[in-house]
Amino acid sequence: MYYYLYWGKARPDGAGAQCHLLPYHSLDVAAVGWYLLAPERPLTQRLAARLDMPPEALRRFFVFLLGLHDLGKFARAFQGLARPEGVELVPPIERLVYTERHDRLGALLWQTCWIEWWQDGTLGGAGELPPRHERRQLGETLRALLAPMFGHHGLPVEAGRLDLSRFFGSGDIADDVQAARQFVADWAALIGFNWPVDKLVAPQWREAFLSVSWTIAGWATLSDWLGSNRDHFTYCQNPMPLAKYWPMALERAERALAETGFAHPPEPIPYAGLASWFGGRSVTPTPLQREAETLVLGDGPQLFVLEDVTGAGKTEAACILAQRLLAAGHGEGLYFALPTMATSNAMYERLGHLHWHFYAEASHPSCVLAHGARELNDTFMQAIAAEQPGDRDYAADDMTATTRCNRWLADSRKKSLLADVGVGTIDQALMGLLPFRHQSLRLYGLARKVLIVDEVHAYDHYMQTLLNQLLAHHARQGGSAILLTATMPRAMREALAAAWREGLGQAPASLQNDAFPLLTQVGDGLERETPLATRPEVSREVGIDWLASEEQALDAVMAAVEVGECVAWVRNTVDDAIRAYEQLRQRHPAPERCLLFHSRFAMLDRQRIESDVIERLGKASTPDQRHGQVLVSTQVFQESLDCDVDFMISDLAPIDLLIQRAGRLQRHVRGPRRAPLLSVLAPEWSDEPDGQWLKRSLPGTQAVYRDTSLLWLTQRVLRELGAIRMPDEARSLIEGVYGPVTDLVPDGLQEARWEQRGMQGVAVSMANFNALSLEQGYLRQPEVDQWQEELEIGTRLVDEPSLNVVLLKRSTDGELALWAEDERHAAMLSQVKLRQSQAEKLADLPAGDQLQWEALQERDKALRFTRPWLVEADTGCGYDARWGVRFSRDGENPR
Repeated sequence: MYYYLYWGKARPDGAGAQCHLLPYHSLDVAAVGWYLLAPERPLTQRLAARLDMPPEALRRFFVFLLGLHDLGKFARAFQGLARPEGVELVPPIERLVYTERHDRLGALLWQTCWIEWWQDGTLGGAGELPPRHERRQLGETLRALLAPMFGHHGLPVEAGRLDLSRFFGSGDIADDVQAARQFVADWAALIGFNWPVDKLVAPQWREAFLSVSWTIAGWATLSDWLGSNRDHFTYCQNPMPLAKYWPMALERAERALAETGFAHPPEPIPYAGLASWFGGRSVTPTPLQREAETLVLGDGPQLFVLEDVTGAGKTEAACILAQRLLAAGHGEGLYFALPTMATSNAMYERLGHLHWHFYAEASHPSCVLAHGARELNDTFMQAIAAEQPGDRDYAADDMTATTRCNRWLADSRKKSLLADVGVGTIDQALMGLLPFRHQSLRLYGLARKVLIVDEVHAYDHYMQTLLNQLLAHHARQGGSAILLTATMPRAMREALAAAWREGLGQAPASLQNDAFPLLTQVGDGLERETPLATRPEVSREVGIDWLASEEQALDAVMAAVEVGECVAWVRNTVDDAIRAYEQLRQRHPAPERCLLFHSRFAMLDRQRIESDVIERLGKASTPDQRHGQVLVSTQVFQESLDCDVDFMISDLAPIDLLIQRAGRLQRHVRGPRRAPLLSVLAPEWSDEPDGQWLKRSLPGTQAVYRDTSLLWLTQRVLRELGAIRMPDEARSLIEGVYGPVTDLVPDGLQEARWEQRGMQGVAVSMANFNALSLEQGYLRQPEVDQWQEELEIGTRLVDEPSLNVVLLKRSTDGELALWAEDERHAAMLSQVKLRQSQAEKLADLPAGDQLQWEALQERDKALRFTRPWLVEADTGCGYDARWGVRFSRDGENPR
């Protein structure tokens, strides 16, 4: 057969076979897909139900299509890219130049030949072409069906107006198109399937397929990745019948899936009470946890919204629900999505080995951390520290299957969502909605998972819009979701529930219950709102008083220090924090007991400061360690560290942030202390403030929170209630700022409010514009082609871009060196993230050091796309391990 003259994978040097023949690679990938689409798998059954096909018929049909994924490699233009020695292959044709990728060439070959192949029986006895009025529908459906296969490199491709003769040729040995036709015919005969022609000409079936095509695309991509692994699929360049090679491919695919954790989904076990998680130790569930244990699960995809105070055990309640959903067949894995890398790290540590209790002991579920700086998490790195199977100096048999699986999954953040249990930022999940390469792999990983989103209130309008779309898609794919929050406005809860109903094809309905705490459950024909009690020990009242100047705040800090209390002052900007820190060090009798913590530290110092803060103010800190300690911080303190202080001051901020900050005030039970008090630095109260009301006293705060009406409303509701009482007045606090309160806003602040409402509308529009139209399927849309790789589209909408700046120094011999040169992960530990306008104030790297900088970049890939800063060569800006990056110009209000 002509198709044995074409290579699919080639290795230019080394012992053994120099290439892997194209038909064999095609069958390798198909074999992986065969097992991933096994009829007993829940995802296969879900797809079969959506497409109204028996699972076995669906499997054979789609695996046949998957075997065509590399048809473009039959192009002589592609074959000319390598010339393996010692094997008879088609010779290159010099006039055929490889200017288009093989994935697009496959789409071109299919577009050109499918009608002829249908008619001559190449496609496995598809029968007569349907009548002309149905033929167009058939062609469009086949285009959609093949798009995930040809788009296996991470984005859909279209043939467009390419000319077949520019890439496919013929010669004395073989004709490229004829070789491809022979392979397709033999493959169709081998796999044995029936064309569902009646479905392919039905518009409603095509619509159903488009909705699941993203999952199919992820399946095709994963199959290609695994099927291309040389460790499992050794090269073969000797011709043999496809029927002989296919069992070999299946055997190798089975081994590849076993070693990467995809052979079988882990076996869930029923939830047996909290004691089963903690070695039989008696644990009394909180009211929220008790409801999670006893509520009746519905049929099909379900959304749960858990609203309760800090300390109510929301994470454990979510895990209870997750284990129950898994055991009931509503999912195969979990993904915990959190707002920041720091909170992701904390959740990864907190989860520990808890996820092992969700599955049978023999299952060995994989667990992966997913965010941009996960290599700095020692716990995660230890979990995947074993050598990779591909390392030739290591005996792969000595490695456990779990280690191999974790290592493979951790190789790329694109793979992280494929793990049985993933913990990471919400960004990793939202990237599935945006035109990033391999986004379909993320959606495939999420398709049958329980998605748990913590601190769901923390996202702006841009991210909320993307989250709503993710929830709608997740519901369509058959997944379930659990959302956790302590301070969610009612309107946000309604929007999230409406998105879920949209995904289920249901009309929106109004949520009426204003109780707090509250558990909301939404499913197919299911809607429950369950008010909950609160444990007395987590019911809190934090008193509020007001400070009108920084001098008053400094006096209040020092008064607390004099009586031996530990204090935190949370500021809204980095520069305000630095200024307060310097003033407090001058006044503190033991200045070494003052700490500064903000986002403008190199990662090396940020990790050190975090550890220092936890040691001095963490749960295990002693009275001697806490005595007179002062922490001046930005909001990074409230986001990531499990610490508490005796007394707190905060710059005025929106009510939800003040509630969150107050959660670090006397968080843990200790000896006798005064009643918890949060002093708020704010402008003098005014019933009728003007537009400069906030800026006159806190200009930095106004630069951060431009909608000054939110801060005025926060001040108003706190002055009215006199304290933060949780949970009793949670709804009053939140709705008093974020509810229908427009009529309460003074005229002087209306302009800022409407300006921000306009910006929020822009954010929503940007999210809708950037997000892929998932309902249109995994296809390039000719009207608006979003798949432009040079475009920078993010999961977060920011006022200006940020840059990763790498701090550099000179070594003792005068050479350029990383700031953290002697540390493990020195490249990442030497970086700090700055806004673009801030980075532009730093001195450029001296021209004489450019070659050394390029050498550093070549040595460490983590330095790519970063901006170098030789600190000692900058006479205007500086860096110090105590106060971080400082700028020469006055008036800076960096966040």
